[in-house]
Amino acid sequence: MRSPLGQLVEVGEVRASQGGMARFRYLQRYALVLITRGEGIYEDENGRERSLVAGDWVLVLPELGHSYRPLVSGGWDEFYIMFEGPVFDLWREEGLIEVGRVSGRLGDTAGWIERLLGEVVDADTGTSTRLCRFQALLAEVLEGSVENWTPVVDGPRWFADACRLLSQPEAKVQAVAAELDLPYETFRRRFRQHAGMPPHRYHRQQVINRAAHLLETTQMKSADIAEAMGFCDEPHFSHAFRQYTGRAPSEYRKRH
Repeated sequence: MRSPLGQLVEVGEVRASQGGMARFRYLQRYALVLITRGEGIYEDENGRERSLVAGDWVLVLPELGHSYRPLVSGGWDEFYIMFEGPVFDLWREEGLIEVGRVSGRLGDTAGWIERLLGEVVDADTGTSTRLCRFQALLAEVLEGSVENWTPVVDGPRWFADACRLLSQPEAKVQAVAAELDLPYETFRRRFRQHAGMPPHRYHRQQVINRAAHLLETTQMKSADIAEAMGFCDEPHFSHAFRQYTGRAPSEYRKRH
């Protein structure tokens, strides 16, 4: 779908995505990602983090390093549209697309996707007309943009917020429960019901995953990684890493 105004490059769907995205990746075009099932996290190189649940969206900007991924096994389902062109650059110049508002909530995701397919992708009309219709649909999405998510105890987002907070190396389970305004024992029980493991184990697992990523992608010394991940010393880090991966950090780095 080409036009002097721009084009839709690709429209597709991913089911049971397991993530695995590099931190961070860069696209050469815009992309709108709609979460249709599951829970996850969005983060970018500007330090923004968002908890994501079904009905939320992420707008990827061409030059902004970003990462988004599901939180638990089973992944999530997503619908995406990649697009580019002068008309969308003009949107940015006019402030309709802002680097500070790259996520939000759509709500009726299924209805919006149905309209996109019927009015734009499968429509029997000219390319420029279809592109204009897409712009109208994109405007509806951006009306639901937000600058910051607030932790919510009720509804699906509390678990995504909990996972995001527990993914930080310095996280403390009691502090996360307090931030979500939940009694510690209630939080621990509810988290285990959703994740299949207690929050302290989830936290340690995420910290080890981050450490493994640093071992794979950087030349940081094991002692520096241990400090960055909040371990008291390198032997403590090495012991915990071996418990979760079956290998010492040095062995893991050689293999990967």
